[in-house]
Amino acid sequence: ALTSALVGVLNSAQIGALTSADLATFSTADIAAIGTAALAGLSSENIAALTPDQIAALTSAQLGVLSSAQSGALTSAQLAVLGTAQIGALGSAALSGLSTGSIAALSADQIAALSVKAIPGLSTAQIDALSPSQIDVLIAAQIAALSSAQLGAMSSADIATFSDDEIAAIGTAALAGLTGDTIGALDPDQVAALTVAQVGVLNAGQIASLTSAQI
Repeated sequence: ALTSALVGVLNSAQIGALTSADLATFSTADIAAIGTAALAGLSSENIAALTPDQIAALTSAQLGVLSSAQSGALTSAQLAVLGTAQIGALGSAALSGLSTGSIAALSADQIAALSVKAIPGLSTAQIDALSPSQIDVLIAAQIAALSSAQLGAMSSADIATFSDDEIAAIGTAALAGLTGDTIGALDPDQVAALTVAQVGVLNAGQIASLTSAQI
């Protein structure tokens, strides 16, 4: 049998030649020994066949190089075993590959662990799949990384979870994504938290959506 040391010298073509049955014989140490460059050889089918223990053995460096096709093969059960450091290692490409069902199944701790650099990888469908309780754990730095399209995919219930600091963290370009409905649903404290720069870029439709109580 191949030792972990020998697994570590396999290249992507060699890893790609292994079947799911072959990989099933790999110990967790063997999985962790696969080089980051070699990991590209793992097919979606092979990724999907890995056991939860094998998935849990993946290092942050390995998870950081997963492609969208590879991450798209991960099941909710496999994702559930990943720790916050591992989730935080996912790049924007890997994050973009996760199914909406997998996104919806991420725990609050996992959502909070998503890296600021990876946040732009979330599609509007993935944003829409997040529940208000998941949105609620996003921190200001993560919210600052959202695009106008991503912000526009959030419901009034999602935006209602934003703290004053998080409202102030919304980028001026992203602010265009707030619909009239979400603008109108902001509470007076959230409206008061808007910065001068943010108010300066509100369009006429957004201003018209403000109620007398908000103004």
